[in-house]
Amino acid sequence: MAPGRLPGATPPRPRGASVPLVSADSPAQGTPPQGSTRELLRLAWPLMLSNLAYTAVGLTDTLLMGRLGVLEVGAVGFANICLLTLVLLFRGSLNTAATFVARSLGAGDPAGVRRWASVFLSCGLVGLPLALVGPALLDGLFALLRPGPDITAVARTYAHIRVWEIPAMLLGNAALSVMVGLGNTRTPMQLAWLVMVVNAALAVLFIFGFGWGVTGAAWAAVVAVSLQNGLALGLLGRLHGPRFGPFGLVRPARGELARLARVSLPAGVTELAEVGAFTVFQGIISRLGAVELAASQIANQLASLGFLPAFALASATGSLLSRALGAGRPDIAARIGWRGAGIAAALMGVLALLFVALPGALIGLFNRDPEVLAVGRTVLAVMAAYQVFDGVAIVLGGALGGAGDTRFRLLVTLAGAWLVMVLGAAWLAPRAGVTGAWGSALVFIALAAVAYAWRFASGRWRGVRL
Repeated sequence: MAPGRLPGATPPRPRGASVPLVSADSPAQGTPPQGSTRELLRLAWPLMLSNLAYTAVGLTDTLLMGRLGVLEVGAVGFANICLLTLVLLFRGSLNTAATFVARSLGAGDPAGVRRWASVFLSCGLVGLPLALVGPALLDGLFALLRPGPDITAVARTYAHIRVWEIPAMLLGNAALSVMVGLGNTRTPMQLAWLVMVVNAALAVLFIFGFGWGVTGAAWAAVVAVSLQNGLALGLLGRLHGPRFGPFGLVRPARGELARLARVSLPAGVTELAEVGAFTVFQGIISRLGAVELAASQIANQLASLGFLPAFALASATGSLLSRALGAGRPDIAARIGWRGAGIAAALMGVLALLFVALPGALIGLFNRDPEVLAVGRTVLAVMAAYQVFDGVAIVLGGALGGAGDTRFRLLVTLAGAWLVMVLGAAWLAPRAGVTGAWGSALVFIALAAVAYAWRFASGRWRGVRL
């Protein structure tokens, strides 16, 4: 599983590091962003490289599993989506740290920055009990989705090891989200590439050098993700503590918990609902066979080359938009949202053209099985059709989240992902195979893009209070 997507002066060199980790200069407190394309891209490009690194982790795992067999490709991909489902309620809620921190920064409130950062770090401690009950929850999820017995055996081995990274991952995710809210996207980028390098090196050693197979891939990821997030916690205090004071663990006040319930919890439920729907969707595909599951997993990894940069733009757009609202400039906030969506649509359009022009070559990078190649071509054709819609939906959804308008996103996800994508795939897969299942995903994404564009154009998000 890819570890996930992300959300002042040049810092001193960390102790023991031979190369300095340089963060982006944080904006001045109370200063609104300008809303220019250059400003948006300056914040977004490190996050794009971060997500490219996370994509490279997933691509590396898929490439290495492809050397083991078709079964391993599909099963590890299936385990990854189940693991993501397990943590998304909490990770999605913690990602809103960027919204609260950026709003305080835009309002010129350093005490608010420090307080909200500490609140979200404290909430990140939920990862420890989650890891303890994780194996039982995963087994229940496998039983519910009912993939084939061979797929279940491999996926269970992999997932039961990966749960041990959850405590570090959630704490580190809170720290990284705070950095994004403060305008520091370079440090998350550097840590993401560290994960990629460490994971790739350890995976090759453990899988082939030690002969551990799927077990080796899982332990390589645990070590790499834990290292990244441990460094994220340390660097948050080192880079930003001198400006805002020490970040620590605190007990959230009742009013703060109410704000988290109103803004953060719907964001977490939205991510859980969306990826949970995709997990069920993958379960439906897994019943078609190992070939269909492997082809879908490979095509989805290729699609991540587009939607993870879009997620980076969504994070940057949401952070800048929240800071503009904190500074009392909703006009600039609107400009930021539309520009971010336009950039994402352009990037996704380029990827769509590649899917149409080179489907066989792209699928063949991972597996040359003739059946996988044939099925993968059809899946990529459907994915090419929804790339632009996906970019618009991701960024405008992130813009609404940056404004705190998280409940509308939840309603769209519940109605679209579950009623359109899941039920549509359940009906179409037995009749039209994997192409029909992915067609239902296309309809959902197109409807989501239209809904978010309508909501953003209405301006109702401008009046949301944190």
